[in-house]
Order: sequence, then C-alpha cells, then structure tokens
Amino acid sequence: MNTELKEDGTLALEIRREFPFPRELVFEAWLNKDHLAQWMGPTPDINLVHTEVDAQQGGSYRLGFQEKGCSDSTSYVHGEYLEIKHPEKLVFTWIWEEPLPEAGVETLVTVEFFATKVGTQILLTHQKFMDEASRERHDHGWCGTFDKLANRLSQF
Repeated sequence: MNTELKEDGTLALEIRREFPFPRELVFEAWLNKDHLAQWMGPTPDINLVHTEVDAQQGGSYRLGFQEKGCSDSTSYVHGEYLEIKHPEKLVFTWIWEEPLPEAGVETLVTVEFFATKVGTQILLTHQKFMDEASRERHDHGWCGTFDKLANRLSQF
C-alpha cells in the first residue's frame, strides 16, 4: 500500500496485487454483476446483497453490502463508469450513501490490469479521500475485497 497527499489536499491510496489468472477473466469479474455478487466486499462476513450494474462508459452501478446476521442494515455505494478499456482499465466514481460517515463524498477509483508471466497484476488507485481515517477504512476494505476476489477466481 502506498499513500499520497495530492495537491488539492486530498489523500490517495494504491494497492498492487497479482492473481494467477488471465487478464480477461480478472477484468470481467469487475463488470459482471453475477461475478461481483460472489466476491465484492471487505470481509467474508460482508456480502453483496444488491447489485445494479450498467457496465458501459457513462453507465452507473449501485451495490448494497450486508453483514451476515444483520439483514436490517444494508450499506450502499454507487457511482458512474467514467472509462472502460477492456481488458486494461476501469475508472469509476465511488460514493457512499447515508448513513455512512463518507456519505455524499465522491472519490475516484482506477483499476488497471497488467498481463504478467504469472497471470494478472492489478493496480488499484483510490483517490480524493478527505481524511486519513476514510483512506484507512478503504485500504482495509480493498485488501479484504482482493482476498475474496482471489478466492472467487480460483473457483473457475
């Protein structure tokens, strides 16, 4: 993980992770709503229970996360796909909804996919955090999400 303070005063994080799977498969897992439902979420106890995905540039998404045993509480995030370059790059906004502390704050996620000898390396850059606490929560969340992605890809 790498943290960077931007000129506008916001924080960013970068995470690199290698997966022993073809780039096309790893890329597709990010846009296919059936695949997303199987891996998106920060821990094994937090699952995606609502998935809306219009996987085209200018399209939107909305995801609802729920902790096991807490069916009365769902956390939602939504955004817009700003760039989709198959199978190389995704850029999308990331906006949490009420009642989360980050609700309404638009951050930016860039996911780059690089073919390697082993499979695929992902470089995820999440930008425009207003404070260190939010950046830390997202760092923890993305690391756990990558663990779940690796598990899902191994099932193919």
